[in-house]
Parts: sequence; C-alpha cells; structure tokens
Amino acid sequence: MSTRLGILRFVGYALFAAAIALLVYEAGLRNPDGLQLASKYAGPAGATLTTTEHSLVETLQNLLLAFCALAFAWVALRDRLRRPLAILFMVSFMLCLLRELDFFLDYNVADNFWQVLAGLIGAPAGVYLTRHRHRLIAGWQRSWPSAGLAMLMAGFILLIPFTQILVREELWQLTLGDLYTRTAMLAFEELAELGAYIVIAIGTMEFLYAWSRLPQTREMDRPRRPVRRRKPNRPD
Repeated sequence: MSTRLGILRFVGYALFAAAIALLVYEAGLRNPDGLQLASKYAGPAGATLTTTEHSLVETLQNLLLAFCALAFAWVALRDRLRRPLAILFMVSFMLCLLRELDFFLDYNVADNFWQVLAGLIGAPAGVYLTRHRHRLIAGWQRSWPSAGLAMLMAGFILLIPFTQILVREELWQLTLGDLYTRTAMLAFEELAELGAYIVIAIGTMEFLYAWSRLPQTREMDRPRRPVRRRKPNRPD
C-alpha cells in the first residue's frame, strides 16, 4: 500500500510540474507577448531592459512562494517541536517573495523598500531562531532525512548558486556572441527560477504529507502535568 501511494504521489507531482510548464508553453504560443519576461525601465541612467513583474512566469513564482510560506505557517501553528524549523522556512519564502517583488515595490512605493520589509521580517525571526536554536536543531533532527527536506534543499540549490551563476551576462555574451540579447538571458533566469520554485513547492507538499502521518510527534516537548500518585490505604 505504501509503495502504491508513493507512486501515486510521484505521478501527482509530475503532473503538477507538467501542468505549470504547459501553461507557460501555451501562453507563449497563443500570444507571443503573453509571457512578457522583459520590459524597458526608464531609470535615472536612461532606459534599461529588466524583468517585468506582471508576467505569467513571475505570477506563478509568487503564487508558489506564497503557498510554501502559508504551508509552513500552518505547521508552525500546529507543531510546537518543529515550530522553529517551520518558521525558518516560512521566513525564507517570505524573503524570496519580497525579492521577487523588488522592482514593483521600488517603482511604486520607495527605492529599496523591499529591503526595509526584509529587515522587519528577518530581524525578529533571527532573534527568535537564536533563542530557540535547540528546538530548531531538534526539529531538524526529527525531520531529516526525509524526501520533503531533500527536495527543499535541492530547490534552494537550483535557485541560488546554480541559477545565479549561470545568469552572468559575461557568460551569455561569450556564448552567443553577436546573437546575444539580454531578453534571452532574462528568459532563462525567470524560467530557471520557476523550475526551482516548482521543486521547492513539491518538497513542501511532501513535507506536509510526512508531517501529517506523524500526529504523535506534534505534542512532544510540551510540558506535562505532574501525575498524582494515590497514597496506599492504611490497614485498620
């Protein structure tokens, strides 16, 4: 039964990823400008080409990050032992979401406003995680190794070191030569990030599934009431 259920989950995750990819694919075919992965921004130094935050790809990224943040917020509310671990992931996803909305916030609110919000969220979370570092380590040890955490780590690896290194403009200029366009580089960056967020979302779903199968660990590390012992009856 467990093997069959594992196969069904694998098929479901594959269909989930395929559905997002087909949605992006069909949007690009039906409307050549539907993806809108790049736009011109008239800044102080003149017009520059940057990513637009109104595209389908950016919207999907934001939805996936919001889902992951809400999922771990739910775990934090329900599981005292894993609460610091869940808050760590929840805050990480919130910071990623703010980073994805940096251009929107800078353009519509104030320059570098997303950094202010990141500080207001990250600083209290850092203090909380430092004070509860022992429970953070205990929660990690009780959750690792697991397929959910492994996929979460894989998604972060794809998102930060892998994608950020391969979107260096010098690499694309050397590779494409005269055919180089910044639009192609931005398209690769956004699609690679979307793939990383899909892996992270699947890891979140797998973590939730494994967590839901262990209800007996949710109340652990909670102070228990002392058990009163009855005094033996004295013989008359």
